[in-house]
Amino acid sequence: MPLLTHEATWGKLKALVDHLASHRETTAFLDVCVDTVAELMGASHGLITLRTDDARVVMSARSGGRPLDASEASSVAMSIIDEAFASGQCTVWEPTGGAASSESFHELGLVAALAAPLTSYRAGLDGRPTRRVRGVLYVDFRATVKVIDPLEREFVEVAAIIIATAIEQRERLARTEAALADAETEGVRIMSLEDLLRPDGMAAVRRDVLASVHGDDPILITGESGTGKTALARALANASGRTPVVRAVLGSSDDLNTITSELFGHERGSFSGAVSKRIGLVEQAAGGVIILDEILNLPAPAQQLLLDFVQFGTYRPLGWSRREPKRAKVRIIAATNGDLEAAMAAGRFRQDLYYRLAGSTIELPALRARRQDIPELCAQLLSESTDGAPWRLTVDLRRALSAPAQQWKGNIRQLALATRQARRRAEIDAPGARTIDVSHFTLEGGVGTRRPSPLLSESPPADLAGHYRAIQAARQELEARERTLMKRALSDHKGNVAATARTLGMARTTLASRLDALGLRGRR
Repeated sequence: MPLLTHEATWGKLKALVDHLASHRETTAFLDVCVDTVAELMGASHGLITLRTDDARVVMSARSGGRPLDASEASSVAMSIIDEAFASGQCTVWEPTGGAASSESFHELGLVAALAAPLTSYRAGLDGRPTRRVRGVLYVDFRATVKVIDPLEREFVEVAAIIIATAIEQRERLARTEAALADAETEGVRIMSLEDLLRPDGMAAVRRDVLASVHGDDPILITGESGTGKTALARALANASGRTPVVRAVLGSSDDLNTITSELFGHERGSFSGAVSKRIGLVEQAAGGVIILDEILNLPAPAQQLLLDFVQFGTYRPLGWSRREPKRAKVRIIAATNGDLEAAMAAGRFRQDLYYRLAGSTIELPALRARRQDIPELCAQLLSESTDGAPWRLTVDLRRALSAPAQQWKGNIRQLALATRQARRRAEIDAPGARTIDVSHFTLEGGVGTRRPSPLLSESPPADLAGHYRAIQAARQELEARERTLMKRALSDHKGNVAATARTLGMARTTLASRLDALGLRGRR
């Protein structure tokens, strides 16, 4: 009697999907998938291997619900796995097949083996999906004579699709979480317009900002990186009372079709892979506000499309076949940290588009140009980063923060990062205290040298419980910093653990162990 029936197949496929939803960590999910497939098919061994830039890494090797050690994991039909990698097709070996490698397979004790590729699809520059083999799902049989029937083969192929999709979704989630972490690092906060304009250093732009809140003209916000352009754009949009507010970050692609689809949408069937209609960001923002971040990154062909929309309020999604274009009434707030004058002089940015976007122009001052605001901004950042309880900045720290020696090249973003680090150090030095001094900051010009922490003193304080809490806080800070560094290094190498290990100057196995300990294994 065959092990597999249509009813059993659907039941186990449902179990795979349930495990996909319930297992947040990728390695645990892969173990469950291998065990489920092997159990259903009565297989002796199961394995999932993924391709990196310079190697194939075994992510899960299982037998009877337990992990295989290195020697056991190596006793599999690697030629079958290699063939599935190379061909991108499901590969089956059985002794009746007469393969030249049958003798070596018998030496391993195999009576049958099957390998299915784990494939994913990504949009190419032409908008069409490109197929690539990410890895292989492998099972083999060693106990009794086994003939793999077509239904079993189809099940493994479908299971491989589910597993590949799960891996792809987790990688996308990891990228999204990294982007959110970067946004937090940048200190981008949703603040009211009143709060943003309150500091004395904003007096020069206050009148222009308030004059541009209401009305239909586009707004162009310029200024150095980290001066708070996105925060001001959001505050302006909220103060205008228009909804919805949609943000578009430009420059992630230079492909015209991709940009058009992102901004204006596409129709079903407009390109290979367009299996459904897509609503663009402009249509999503209809009646409200669209924030165009980093407008200078928009390539020339896309600048023409945006000019037509700004000028006439009309646009055509990809694949739009009707005679009349679509229309949307949207207020545009554009922002850039680049030199638009130089870009126009060099022909990299259209002058006519500039004058259409610059209905109102607001240039945010650099932080070093508003030094009198820095201590209060620091205090505000401290209160926002905890429970809202006030922190006290010492007189020496206030002087150091606003001193000419501090250039603040990263502007408010740099101040936000330095403030978070200083707060953690203050909490380690004196748990429960609410005072920040110069020693807690790392500042330019030799100011802010860290004093020895009381955690390193030879004799611990009398308050052992407080001392232990301080040690725990220090450990958490170090782990947080290590996690951030490793996430950034992994992102730089697109998740390649071997390349990341070389950059960090550590063994790949050591890095893999630390990724597991820090909960990053599933985000690679």
